[in-house]
Amino acid sequence: MTPESLLATIVLVIALVMFLFIFVIIALSLLRWIKTPMYHPPAIRVEDYLCPKCGSKKLELVGRRTLRCKRCGTTFTIQPETTETHLTVLPFFRWIPIFCPFPQAEANSTH
Repeated sequence: MTPESLLATIVLVIALVMFLFIFVIIALSLLRWIKTPMYHPPAIRVEDYLCPKCGSKKLELVGRRTLRCKRCGTTFTIQPETTETHLTVLPFFRWIPIFCPFPQAEANSTH
C-alpha cells in the first residue's frame, strides 16, 4: 500500500465512524421522542388561587391556564407546579461544524 492510499483509507474510516456516531445519536433521540408520553397538565382548581392584584378568591376560568378576577378584572395566567424539561438533540445541520469545521477566511483576503 502506498502512503496516499493508506491515508485515504484512514480518512474514510474516520468519516464512517463519525457518520455512524451521528446516526446513532439521531436514532436514539427519535426513539426517545416516540416513547415519551404526552404531558397533560393537571386540571385547574380555581379555588386554589388568589388574584395577584387584590387577593380575591372570586376568580373565573377564561382559558386553559388563564384566570380573571371577578372583583378587579385582572387577567393572569398560572403555571403548572411541576414542569418537565426534555433534552433534545440538536438537528443534524448543527452537528456538522463540530465534526467538519469550516475554514475561516483570512482577514487580508481580496475576495
